[in-house]
Amino acid sequence: MEGIFIGVLCLSGCLTFSTCLLHQYHFVSDAMNWTEAQSYCREKYTDLVTIENTEEMKKLKDTVSAAGHSSKVWIGLYSHIDWKWSDGFNQSGAEYRKWHLNDPTNEGANQFCVVLTNDAKWYDLECHRTSPFVCYRGTLEDSDFVLVNQAKTWSEAQRHCREHFTDLATVTNDTDNNKIQQMIIPLAWASIGLYRDPQIYWSDGSSYSFSSWYQGQHLLGSMKVVCGVADFEQGGNWRLFSCEERKPFVCYSVPTVKTLVKMRVKLEDSSLDLKDPAVKQQILKQLQDRLKENGLSGITLKWKEQADGKVFHKEEKGSDKKKKTEL
Repeated sequence: MEGIFIGVLCLSGCLTFSTCLLHQYHFVSDAMNWTEAQSYCREKYTDLVTIENTEEMKKLKDTVSAAGHSSKVWIGLYSHIDWKWSDGFNQSGAEYRKWHLNDPTNEGANQFCVVLTNDAKWYDLECHRTSPFVCYRGTLEDSDFVLVNQAKTWSEAQRHCREHFTDLATVTNDTDNNKIQQMIIPLAWASIGLYRDPQIYWSDGSSYSFSSWYQGQHLLGSMKVVCGVADFEQGGNWRLFSCEERKPFVCYSVPTVKTLVKMRVKLEDSSLDLKDPAVKQQILKQLQDRLKENGLSGITLKWKEQADGKVFHKEEKGSDKKKKTEL
């Protein structure tokens, strides 16, 4: 038997997808701002809680209820608020705004586009809503606004303006705002070129797909970053607030499962030294890659030293009972 060795491998982490879902939740009653809560969770557990399905929502509710809490708690959700113009304009005047009182309200956490009303105020609105819209032609320095009285979604309006004019209207001062207002007096409102991408994230980097948003208002004001709570006065649904507010919070941890595996290694190159840390690390990397190919992630591999301090022992041939000799 040439060059066959026995080693002991220690696997720890999530061994199956179902195991990975078994997060443990931890309610922390100390009021902290969102960043402090995030740091605390990362130090003591894994991170602020991430919710990816209805089962985890129920588990969050049960955890908070068992702690006797019935108001708002920080979760790992946060969002960047970055308003942009359709034509990409970002020079002087790009920050001009004429919001209606309390807007942007981000109702239902789903209002990412902007309309200008016939009272010259701006409202955020769902991008799938249809309305007339205002394009401009020429350049921003010498622009001519054009009202298109056709009901289109924001994306459809953007495409129409780019095909027939320059782009959706960019509004950088009171003069331009008043010009557009005069054009749309007979109408309720018209879309302009201001919009933002959702940019909603979880603290631990998990993909944002499942949601349970409160369907009322999420007042954004001029904030650039807002953070998420589960509001148990609203059935645990999620709301967005200033990250500087101080609230209790929920962390999560992942139970670690450890498994010892004995394995044989057959060396194709007899010159390799299995006591060399680089060789042992390369074997682990190949095993890790193989696990990923088979859909297993979140697993940490490491060698376990045996009683004599060695990982590998050579198998002697010619013996009914395998005899192990130290390398």
